[in-house]
Amino acid sequence: MSAPASTIRRLQQGSPWLERNRPLVIAGSLILLILLVAGLRNPGFVSSNNLRNQLVLASFLGIAAAGQTILILTGGIDLSLAWNLNFSAVLMTQIVRHSQSPSQVTWAIAVALFSAMVVGFINGIGVAYLRIPSLVMTLGMNAVLLGLTLVYTGGTPQGTAPGIIIDLATARIAGIPWAVLLWIVISAVLIFILRRTVFGRQLYAIGNNPRASYLSGVPVRRVLVASYTIAGLLAGITGLLYTGYSNQSFLRMGDGFVLPAIAAVVIGGTSILGGSGGYIGTIFGAIIVTLLQNVLSIEGFKQAEQQMLFGGIVLVMLLLYGRESRIRE
Repeated sequence: MSAPASTIRRLQQGSPWLERNRPLVIAGSLILLILLVAGLRNPGFVSSNNLRNQLVLASFLGIAAAGQTILILTGGIDLSLAWNLNFSAVLMTQIVRHSQSPSQVTWAIAVALFSAMVVGFINGIGVAYLRIPSLVMTLGMNAVLLGLTLVYTGGTPQGTAPGIIIDLATARIAGIPWAVLLWIVISAVLIFILRRTVFGRQLYAIGNNPRASYLSGVPVRRVLVASYTIAGLLAGITGLLYTGYSNQSFLRMGDGFVLPAIAAVVIGGTSILGGSGGYIGTIFGAIIVTLLQNVLSIEGFKQAEQQMLFGGIVLVMLLLYGRESRIRE
């Protein structure tokens, strides 16, 4: 009788794997449901060309959400994503507006990415050393970048994206978009960092209890500065890719990334309180949000209505996951 009884208890308790990966199972099921419903309403939605284009758009969002994942794991957030992304894009196109020689293009890309990292670094200094709440620090930085962009461009960004950036955002190799390949590389690196490195373990530890982490010898301030700097770099990469996709930079091009990026993170099961989750879930979340955006646009939903929906999704996911114990993925 003991063997059947133990089997029944295991079945009642559920599969340990299923319990650990419940957010991923839910997210994967949502992707299949969206594709099924959209395919029934519009068969062209599930065509290979459309799905490939959706994956490219998801790669832009996924790279932006990678930075948010790192910060949310520490219990922080980055609301300067919108104009950090925008300012990086504007810098690149303004620098190459008179010449797109290889040296000028290389210089423009380097300056744009460096500026994004500097913004992230300043955010990190403010949060880690000045003890400014991340919400306040990054929101203030976003306002500064907005004004700086308007002053720098005179309200009208000039120039177009360099050819290499356009190719990276739109071209393919063996049928696979370059943007998706870049996303795969970034994803693999980030997943390795979170799961296999000391830095990754420190991010989770800080998200669970920053004070206990400090007392345990974790260099909390340096880790936070590094995480915000990395998030800044990822915002800059997103800005350059989106510029290549659009062929030019334009004002407010980053506004459509902030809430969807946060939604992608929480849909993927990362706790907004920090200390729990991982980037695999964010990948699923980025795909879900991108598919939803496309479906809602097809159905005639306005941008404001989409933002309301994503805000609602964030609140629902907070109710689902916000009270769970914060453990590492």
